[in-house]
Amino acid sequence: MKNFIINFLESGHHFSNRELSLKFKYRLLNTIMLIIVFTSTAFVAMYYLGFSPIGAFHTKVNMAFALVNLLLIISLRHNKSYYGLINSLMLLSSLLTFTSALVNIPGDEFRMMWFYITVLLAFFTGGLLLGYITAAASILIILIANIYVNLNLSSLAITTAITGLVVLTIAVKAYTQKMLDLEASLISLNDSLQTKVQEAVEDIRKKDEAMLQQSRLAKMGEMIAMIAHQWRQPLSSIAAISSKLQLTIALDEEISNEALLKELTTIDKRTALLSKTIDDFRDFYTSNKEQSTFNLSRTITQVLSILSPATNNAQANIMLQDDLNIPINSLESELTQVLMNIIKNALDALKEKEGARSVWIHAYQELESIYIVIRDNAGGIKEADLEKIFDPYFSTKQAKNGMGLGLYMSKLIIQKHCQGTLQASNDDQGAVLTITLPQRIQP
Repeated sequence: MKNFIINFLESGHHFSNRELSLKFKYRLLNTIMLIIVFTSTAFVAMYYLGFSPIGAFHTKVNMAFALVNLLLIISLRHNKSYYGLINSLMLLSSLLTFTSALVNIPGDEFRMMWFYITVLLAFFTGGLLLGYITAAASILIILIANIYVNLNLSSLAITTAITGLVVLTIAVKAYTQKMLDLEASLISLNDSLQTKVQEAVEDIRKKDEAMLQQSRLAKMGEMIAMIAHQWRQPLSSIAAISSKLQLTIALDEEISNEALLKELTTIDKRTALLSKTIDDFRDFYTSNKEQSTFNLSRTITQVLSILSPATNNAQANIMLQDDLNIPINSLESELTQVLMNIIKNALDALKEKEGARSVWIHAYQELESIYIVIRDNAGGIKEADLEKIFDPYFSTKQAKNGMGLGLYMSKLIIQKHCQGTLQASNDDQGAVLTITLPQRIQP
Protein backbone atom coordinates (compact mmCIF):
# COMPACT_ATOMS: atom_id res chain seq x y z
CA MET A 1 0.00 0.00 0.00
CA LYS A 2 2.82 2.38 0.90
CA ASN A 3 4.58 1.73 -2.42
CA PHE A 4 1.31 2.32 -4.29
CA ILE A 5 0.82 5.70 -2.61
CA ILE A 6 4.42 6.77 -3.29
CA ASN A 7 4.11 5.66 -6.92
CA PHE A 8 0.88 7.63 -7.29
CA LEU A 9 2.21 10.82 -5.71
CA GLU A 10 5.37 10.68 -7.85
CA SER A 11 3.32 9.93 -11.00
CA GLY A 12 5.28 6.72 -11.53
CA HIS A 13 8.48 8.60 -12.43
CA HIS A 14 12.04 7.97 -11.23
CA PHE A 15 13.97 10.86 -9.66
CA SER A 16 17.74 11.12 -9.38
CA ASN A 17 19.57 12.50 -6.35
CA ARG A 18 19.69 15.89 -8.08
CA GLU A 19 15.88 15.90 -8.42
CA LEU A 20 14.88 15.62 -4.77
CA SER A 21 13.22 19.05 -4.90
CA LEU A 22 11.29 18.09 -8.04
CA LYS A 23 10.19 14.84 -6.38
CA PHE A 24 8.82 16.88 -3.42
CA LYS A 25 6.98 19.19 -5.84
CA TYR A 26 5.47 16.21 -7.66
CA ARG A 27 4.17 14.79 -4.41
CA LEU A 28 2.78 18.17 -3.36
CA LEU A 29 1.12 18.86 -6.73
CA ASN A 30 -0.49 15.41 -6.92
CA THR A 31 -1.71 15.75 -3.33
CA ILE A 32 -3.24 19.17 -4.09
CA MET A 33 -4.97 17.96 -7.26
CA LEU A 34 -6.29 14.89 -5.47
CA ILE A 35 -7.72 17.06 -2.68
CA ILE A 36 -9.31 19.32 -5.32
CA VAL A 37 -10.96 16.35 -7.03
CA PHE A 38 -12.46 15.02 -3.76
CA THR A 39 -13.52 18.38 -2.26
CA SER A 40 -15.06 19.70 -5.49
CA THR A 41 -16.92 16.43 -5.99
CA ALA A 42 -18.13 16.64 -2.37
CA PHE A 43 -19.44 20.21 -2.91
CA VAL A 44 -21.32 19.05 -6.01
CA ALA A 45 -22.82 16.09 -4.15
CA MET A 46 -23.83 18.30 -1.21
CA TYR A 47 -25.58 20.73 -3.56
CA TYR A 48 -27.67 18.01 -5.19
CA LEU A 49 -28.48 16.60 -1.76
CA GLY A 50 -29.63 20.04 -0.61
CA PHE A 51 -26.90 20.66 1.96
CA SER A 52 -24.92 23.40 0.15
CA PRO A 53 -26.28 26.77 -1.14
CA ILE A 54 -23.51 27.33 -3.72
CA GLY A 55 -25.90 27.71 -6.65
CA ALA A 56 -26.36 25.81 -9.89
CA PHE A 57 -23.74 27.75 -11.87
CA HIS A 58 -20.97 27.37 -9.30
CA THR A 59 -21.87 23.70 -8.91
CA LYS A 60 -21.14 23.20 -12.61
CA VAL A 61 -17.88 25.13 -12.15
CA ASN A 62 -16.92 22.73 -9.34
CA MET A 63 -17.73 19.74 -11.55
CA ALA A 64 -15.46 21.13 -14.27
CA PHE A 65 -12.79 21.91 -11.63
CA ALA A 66 -12.80 18.32 -10.41
CA LEU A 67 -12.76 16.86 -13.97
CA VAL A 68 -9.90 19.12 -15.13
CA ASN A 69 -7.70 18.18 -12.16
CA LEU A 70 -8.45 14.48 -12.62
CA LEU A 71 -7.27 14.77 -16.23
CA LEU A 72 -4.19 16.68 -15.06
CA ILE A 73 -3.32 13.88 -12.61
CA ILE A 74 -3.49 11.35 -15.44
CA SER A 75 -1.51 13.54 -17.85
CA LEU A 76 1.29 14.09 -15.31
CA ARG A 77 2.08 10.35 -15.42
CA HIS A 78 2.93 10.41 -19.13
CA ASN A 79 5.96 12.68 -19.17
CA LYS A 80 8.06 14.24 -16.42
CA SER A 81 8.58 17.37 -18.53
CA TYR A 82 4.83 18.12 -18.34
CA TYR A 83 5.18 19.28 -14.71
CA GLY A 84 5.44 23.03 -15.40
CA LEU A 85 2.49 23.10 -17.81
CA ILE A 86 0.24 20.99 -15.60
CA ASN A 87 1.10 23.03 -12.51
CA SER A 88 0.19 26.22 -14.39
CA LEU A 89 -3.10 24.68 -15.57
CA MET A 90 -3.92 23.61 -12.01
CA LEU A 91 -3.34 27.16 -10.75
CA LEU A 92 -5.33 28.66 -13.63
CA SER A 93 -8.29 26.35 -12.99
CA SER A 94 -8.08 27.26 -9.30
CA LEU A 95 -8.14 31.01 -10.04
CA LEU A 96 -11.14 30.61 -12.37
CA THR A 97 -13.03 28.50 -9.82
CA PHE A 98 -12.30 30.90 -6.96
CA THR A 99 -13.32 33.83 -9.17
CA SER A 100 -16.66 32.08 -9.71
CA ALA A 101 -17.00 31.63 -5.93
CA LEU A 102 -16.10 35.30 -5.37
CA VAL A 103 -18.81 36.46 -7.75
CA ASN A 104 -21.55 33.85 -7.30
CA ILE A 105 -21.49 33.14 -3.56
CA PRO A 106 -21.91 36.55 -1.91
CA GLY A 107 -23.00 34.90 1.32
CA ASP A 108 -19.48 33.53 1.91
CA GLU A 109 -17.54 36.32 3.68
CA PHE A 110 -14.30 34.30 3.67
CA ARG A 111 -14.23 33.36 -0.04
CA MET A 112 -11.19 35.57 -0.71
CA MET A 113 -9.11 33.26 1.50
CA TRP A 114 -8.96 30.80 -1.42
CA PHE A 115 -6.75 33.27 -3.29
CA TYR A 116 -4.27 33.25 -0.39
CA ILE A 117 -4.05 29.47 -0.63
CA THR A 118 -3.55 29.66 -4.41
CA VAL A 119 -0.67 32.15 -4.03
CA LEU A 120 1.02 29.93 -1.44
CA LEU A 121 0.70 26.89 -3.70
CA ALA A 122 2.10 28.85 -6.65
CA PHE A 123 5.26 29.75 -4.72
CA PHE A 124 5.73 26.22 -3.36
CA THR A 125 5.02 24.33 -6.58
CA GLY A 126 6.21 26.80 -9.23
CA GLY A 127 8.82 29.07 -7.71
CA LEU A 128 9.18 32.84 -7.53
CA LEU A 129 7.99 33.84 -11.03
CA LEU A 130 4.81 31.78 -10.95
CA GLY A 131 4.18 33.01 -7.41
CA TYR A 132 4.42 36.65 -8.49
CA ILE A 133 2.13 36.06 -11.47
CA THR A 134 -0.49 34.28 -9.35
CA ALA A 135 -0.41 37.00 -6.66
CA ALA A 136 -0.78 39.76 -9.27
CA ALA A 137 -3.61 37.87 -11.00
CA SER A 138 -5.42 37.38 -7.66
CA ILE A 139 -5.22 41.10 -6.83
CA LEU A 140 -6.47 42.07 -10.33
CA ILE A 141 -9.36 39.59 -10.11
CA ILE A 142 -10.50 41.05 -6.78
CA LEU A 143 -10.19 44.66 -7.99
CA ILE A 144 -11.97 44.08 -11.33
CA ALA A 145 -14.71 41.97 -9.76
CA ASN A 146 -15.29 44.66 -7.14
CA ILE A 147 -15.75 47.25 -9.90
CA TYR A 148 -18.23 45.34 -12.08
CA VAL A 149 -19.99 43.11 -9.53
CA ASN A 150 -21.49 43.71 -6.13
CA LEU A 151 -19.33 41.42 -3.99
CA ASN A 152 -21.25 42.32 -0.85
CA LEU A 153 -17.92 43.27 0.75
CA SER A 154 -16.92 46.57 2.32
CA SER A 155 -14.07 48.70 1.00
CA LEU A 156 -12.15 47.88 4.19
CA ALA A 157 -12.52 44.15 3.51
CA ILE A 158 -11.28 44.57 -0.08
CA THR A 159 -8.36 46.74 1.01
CA THR A 160 -7.44 44.32 3.79
CA ALA A 161 -7.56 41.34 1.40
CA ILE A 162 -5.32 43.04 -1.17
CA THR A 163 -2.88 44.24 1.50
CA GLY A 164 -2.78 40.74 2.93
CA LEU A 165 -1.95 39.30 -0.49
CA VAL A 166 0.92 41.79 -0.89
CA VAL A 167 2.30 41.01 2.58
CA LEU A 168 1.92 37.27 1.98
CA THR A 169 3.76 37.57 -1.34
CA ILE A 170 6.69 39.43 0.26
CA ALA A 171 6.92 36.97 3.16
CA VAL A 172 6.64 33.82 1.03
CA LYS A 173 9.09 35.29 -1.50
CA ALA A 174 11.75 35.57 1.22
CA TYR A 175 11.06 32.04 2.42
CA THR A 176 11.08 30.64 -1.14
CA GLN A 177 14.38 32.37 -1.91
CA LYS A 178 15.95 30.79 1.17
CA MET A 179 14.64 27.40 0.10
CA LEU A 180 16.08 27.86 -3.40
CA ASP A 181 19.45 28.81 -1.94
CA LEU A 182 19.33 25.80 0.35
CA GLU A 183 18.39 23.55 -2.57
CA ALA A 184 21.34 24.85 -4.61
CA SER A 185 23.66 24.22 -1.64
CA LEU A 186 22.31 20.69 -1.21
CA ILE A 187 22.77 19.93 -4.93
CA SER A 188 26.34 21.23 -4.75
CA LEU A 189 27.00 19.16 -1.62
CA ASN A 190 25.42 16.08 -3.21
CA ASP A 191 27.57 16.48 -6.33
CA SER A 192 30.64 16.83 -4.16
CA LEU A 193 29.73 13.73 -2.16
CA GLN A 194 29.05 11.75 -5.33
CA THR A 195 32.44 12.73 -6.68
CA LYS A 196 34.11 11.68 -3.44
CA VAL A 197 32.21 8.38 -3.41
CA GLN A 198 33.23 7.67 -7.00
CA GLU A 199 36.85 8.48 -6.16
CA ALA A 200 36.68 6.23 -3.09
CA VAL A 201 35.15 3.38 -5.12
CA GLU A 202 37.86 3.79 -7.75
CA ASP A 203 40.56 3.73 -5.04
CA ILE A 204 39.06 0.55 -3.57
CA ARG A 205 38.95 -1.02 -7.05
CA LYS A 206 42.60 -0.18 -7.66
CA LYS A 207 43.57 -1.54 -4.23
CA ASP A 208 41.65 -4.76 -4.93
CA GLU A 209 43.44 -5.11 -8.25
CA ALA A 210 46.78 -4.49 -6.56
CA MET A 211 45.97 -7.09 -3.88
CA LEU A 212 44.89 -9.57 -6.54
CA GLN A 213 48.15 -9.06 -8.39
CA GLN A 214 50.11 -9.37 -5.14
CA SER A 215 48.23 -12.57 -4.32
CA ARG A 216 48.92 -13.93 -7.82
CA LEU A 217 52.63 -13.20 -7.46
CA ALA A 218 52.69 -15.05 -4.15
CA LYS A 219 50.86 -17.99 -5.70
CA MET A 220 53.25 -17.90 -8.63
CA GLY A 221 56.11 -18.54 -6.25
CA GLU A 222 54.28 -21.56 -4.87
CA MET A 223 53.53 -22.72 -8.41
CA ILE A 224 57.16 -22.49 -9.45
CA ALA A 225 58.13 -24.57 -6.42
CA MET A 226 55.54 -27.21 -7.30
CA ILE A 227 56.58 -27.24 -10.97
CA ALA A 228 60.21 -27.68 -9.90
CA HIS A 229 59.14 -30.56 -7.64
CA GLN A 230 57.26 -32.31 -10.46
CA TRP A 231 60.02 -31.69 -13.00
CA ARG A 232 62.87 -32.89 -10.79
CA GLN A 233 62.33 -36.63 -11.29
CA PRO A 234 61.70 -36.55 -15.08
CA LEU A 235 64.64 -34.22 -15.64
CA SER A 236 66.89 -36.46 -13.52
CA SER A 237 65.78 -39.46 -15.55
CA ILE A 238 66.46 -37.68 -18.88
CA ALA A 239 69.85 -36.48 -17.61
CA ALA A 240 70.75 -40.04 -16.52
CA ILE A 241 69.82 -41.50 -19.92
CA SER A 242 71.77 -38.74 -21.70
CA SER A 243 74.86 -39.39 -19.54
CA LYS A 244 74.58 -43.12 -20.16
CA LEU A 245 74.44 -42.63 -23.94
CA GLN A 246 77.33 -40.17 -23.88
CA LEU A 247 79.44 -42.62 -21.85
CA THR A 248 78.65 -45.43 -24.26
CA ILE A 249 79.77 -43.28 -27.20
CA ALA A 250 82.87 -42.12 -25.33
CA LEU A 251 83.89 -45.71 -24.59
CA ASP A 252 83.21 -46.62 -28.20
CA GLU A 253 80.84 -49.34 -27.06
CA GLU A 254 78.23 -50.69 -29.37
CA ILE A 255 74.55 -50.18 -28.59
CA SER A 256 71.78 -52.04 -30.33
CA ASN A 257 69.01 -50.26 -32.15
CA GLU A 258 66.53 -51.89 -29.77
CA ALA A 259 68.32 -50.57 -26.69
CA LEU A 260 68.69 -47.10 -28.24
CA LEU A 261 64.99 -47.01 -29.19
CA LYS A 262 64.09 -48.01 -25.61
CA GLU A 263 66.14 -45.14 -24.16
CA LEU A 264 64.69 -42.62 -26.64
CA THR A 265 61.16 -43.83 -25.84
CA THR A 266 61.85 -43.24 -22.15
CA ILE A 267 63.03 -39.71 -22.94
CA ASP A 268 59.82 -39.09 -24.96
CA LYS A 269 57.69 -40.24 -22.03
CA ARG A 270 59.57 -38.01 -19.60
CA THR A 271 59.28 -35.05 -22.01
CA ALA A 272 55.53 -35.65 -22.38
CA LEU A 273 55.25 -35.60 -18.58
CA LEU A 274 57.04 -32.24 -18.46
CA SER A 275 54.71 -30.88 -21.14
CA LYS A 276 51.64 -32.12 -19.26
CA THR A 277 52.85 -30.33 -16.12
CA ILE A 278 53.02 -27.04 -18.04
CA ASP A 279 49.51 -27.61 -19.45
CA ASP A 280 48.14 -28.29 -15.97
CA PHE A 281 49.59 -25.08 -14.53
CA ARG A 282 48.94 -22.81 -17.52
CA ASP A 283 45.18 -22.46 -16.94
CA PHE A 284 45.77 -21.07 -13.46
CA TYR A 285 47.16 -17.86 -14.96
CA THR A 286 44.66 -17.51 -17.76
CA SER A 287 43.15 -14.04 -18.13
CA ASN A 288 39.92 -15.45 -19.57
CA LYS A 289 37.06 -14.20 -17.41
CA GLU A 290 34.21 -15.23 -19.70
CA GLN A 291 31.51 -17.35 -18.14
CA SER A 292 31.07 -20.84 -19.51
CA THR A 293 29.37 -24.10 -18.66
CA PHE A 294 31.80 -26.66 -17.29
CA ASN A 295 31.84 -29.82 -15.22
CA LEU A 296 32.72 -29.32 -11.55
CA SER A 297 34.36 -32.74 -11.35
CA ARG A 298 36.80 -31.84 -14.13
CA THR A 299 37.73 -28.57 -12.43
CA ILE A 300 38.37 -30.21 -9.06
CA THR A 301 40.41 -32.99 -10.71
CA GLN A 302 42.56 -30.37 -12.45
CA VAL A 303 43.13 -28.51 -9.17
CA LEU A 304 44.13 -31.71 -7.36
CA SER A 305 46.52 -32.58 -10.19
CA ILE A 306 48.24 -29.21 -9.85
CA LEU A 307 48.40 -29.54 -6.07
CA SER A 308 49.72 -33.11 -6.09
CA PRO A 309 53.26 -32.05 -5.00
CA ALA A 310 51.80 -30.13 -2.04
CA THR A 311 49.55 -33.11 -1.23
CA ASN A 312 52.52 -35.48 -1.26
CA ASN A 313 54.60 -33.06 0.80
CA ALA A 314 51.86 -32.87 3.44
CA GLN A 315 51.43 -36.67 3.32
CA ALA A 316 47.68 -36.11 3.15
CA ASN A 317 44.80 -38.04 1.67
CA ILE A 318 42.31 -36.21 -0.55
CA MET A 319 38.90 -37.82 -0.39
CA LEU A 320 36.12 -36.90 -2.82
CA GLN A 321 32.71 -37.45 -1.31
CA ASP A 322 29.64 -38.17 -3.46
CA ASP A 323 29.40 -37.60 -7.19
CA LEU A 324 31.02 -34.31 -8.19
CA ASN A 325 29.77 -34.59 -11.77
CA ILE A 326 27.72 -31.37 -11.56
CA PRO A 327 27.36 -28.93 -14.50
CA ILE A 328 27.75 -25.26 -13.58
CA ASN A 329 27.78 -21.99 -15.51
CA SER A 330 30.33 -19.65 -14.00
CA LEU A 331 33.92 -18.39 -14.32
CA GLU A 332 36.02 -21.56 -14.30
CA SER A 333 39.44 -19.91 -14.03
CA GLU A 334 38.26 -17.81 -11.07
CA LEU A 335 36.75 -20.81 -9.30
CA THR A 336 39.94 -22.78 -9.94
CA GLN A 337 42.01 -20.15 -8.13
CA VAL A 338 39.66 -20.16 -5.13
CA LEU A 339 39.68 -23.97 -4.85
CA MET A 340 43.48 -23.98 -5.05
CA ASN A 341 43.74 -21.36 -2.29
CA ILE A 342 41.42 -23.23 0.07
CA ILE A 343 42.85 -26.73 -0.51
CA LYS A 344 46.44 -25.44 -0.30
CA ASN A 345 45.60 -23.76 3.05
CA ALA A 346 44.20 -27.06 4.33
CA LEU A 347 47.34 -28.93 3.23
CA ASP A 348 49.58 -26.33 4.93
CA ALA A 349 47.61 -26.70 8.16
CA LEU A 350 47.87 -30.50 8.02
CA LYS A 351 51.68 -30.45 7.96
CA GLU A 352 51.69 -29.76 11.71
CA LYS A 353 49.24 -32.56 12.54
CA GLU A 354 50.28 -35.90 13.99
CA GLY A 355 48.62 -39.03 12.63
CA ALA A 356 46.34 -39.40 9.63
CA ARG A 357 45.93 -36.27 7.55
CA SER A 358 42.85 -35.88 5.39
CA VAL A 359 40.97 -33.37 3.24
CA TRP A 360 37.37 -34.09 2.25
CA ILE A 361 35.75 -32.40 -0.76
CA HIS A 362 31.98 -32.62 -0.94
CA ALA A 363 29.77 -30.98 -3.60
CA TYR A 364 26.01 -31.11 -4.05
CA GLN A 365 23.16 -29.17 -5.60
CA GLU A 366 19.97 -27.85 -3.98
CA LEU A 367 17.46 -26.10 -6.21
CA GLU A 368 19.39 -23.43 -8.15
CA SER A 369 22.42 -23.38 -5.83
CA ILE A 370 25.59 -25.48 -5.84
CA TYR A 371 27.54 -26.08 -2.65
CA ILE A 372 31.23 -27.03 -2.44
CA VAL A 373 32.37 -28.02 1.06
CA ILE A 374 36.08 -28.50 1.84
CA ARG A 375 36.93 -29.98 5.26
CA ASP A 376 40.16 -31.04 6.92
CA ASN A 377 41.15 -32.68 10.21
CA ALA A 378 43.86 -30.18 11.16
CA GLY A 379 42.09 -29.04 14.34
CA GLY A 380 40.19 -26.05 13.00
CA ILE A 381 40.47 -22.28 13.12
CA LYS A 382 40.73 -20.50 16.46
CA GLU A 383 37.40 -18.94 17.45
CA ALA A 384 39.07 -15.53 17.81
CA ASP A 385 40.31 -15.80 14.21
CA LEU A 386 37.07 -16.93 12.57
CA GLU A 387 35.70 -13.40 12.26
CA LYS A 388 39.00 -12.12 10.83
CA ILE A 389 39.91 -15.00 8.56
CA PHE A 390 38.75 -13.16 5.42
CA ASP A 391 40.33 -9.80 6.31
CA PRO A 392 43.13 -8.58 4.02
CA TYR A 393 46.66 -9.22 5.31
CA PHE A 394 45.39 -11.37 8.18
CA SER A 395 47.24 -14.68 8.30
CA THR A 396 47.59 -17.55 10.74
CA LYS A 397 50.79 -18.59 8.94
CA GLN A 398 53.11 -15.75 9.93
CA ALA A 399 55.91 -18.12 10.74
CA LYS A 400 55.68 -19.40 7.15
CA ASN A 401 55.55 -15.89 5.68
CA GLY A 402 51.85 -16.02 5.00
CA MET A 403 50.69 -12.85 3.22
CA GLY A 404 47.08 -13.00 4.40
CA LEU A 405 45.64 -12.37 0.94
CA GLY A 406 44.55 -15.85 -0.17
CA LEU A 407 41.22 -16.09 1.63
CA TYR A 408 40.51 -12.37 1.26
CA MET A 409 40.91 -12.59 -2.52
CA SER A 410 39.01 -15.88 -2.61
CA LYS A 411 35.98 -14.33 -0.93
CA LEU A 412 36.24 -11.27 -3.19
CA ILE A 413 36.30 -13.45 -6.30
CA ILE A 414 33.37 -15.61 -5.17
CA GLN A 415 31.21 -12.62 -4.19
CA LYS A 416 31.97 -10.11 -6.94
CA HIS A 417 32.81 -12.33 -9.89
CA CYS A 418 30.95 -15.60 -9.26
CA GLN A 419 27.93 -14.04 -7.46
CA GLY A 420 28.18 -16.50 -4.55
CA THR A 421 29.32 -16.67 -0.94
CA LEU A 422 32.30 -18.11 0.94
CA GLN A 423 31.97 -18.98 4.62
CA ALA A 424 34.31 -20.50 7.22
CA SER A 425 33.42 -22.59 10.28
CA ASN A 426 34.69 -25.50 12.37
CA ASP A 427 33.45 -29.02 12.96
CA ASP A 428 34.70 -31.62 15.46
CA GLN A 429 37.79 -32.39 13.34
CA GLY A 430 38.90 -29.17 11.70
CA ALA A 431 38.07 -26.24 9.44
CA VAL A 432 35.10 -26.21 7.08
CA LEU A 433 35.07 -23.84 4.08
CA THR A 434 31.75 -23.67 2.21
CA ILE A 435 31.39 -22.14 -1.25
CA THR A 436 27.82 -21.42 -2.39
CA LEU A 437 27.34 -20.64 -6.08
CA PRO A 438 24.35 -20.07 -8.34
CA GLN A 439 23.98 -22.76 -10.98
CA ARG A 440 24.16 -19.95 -13.56
CA ILE A 441 25.62 -16.51 -12.91
CA GLN A 442 23.69 -13.50 -14.15
CA PRO A 443 25.42 -11.41 -16.86
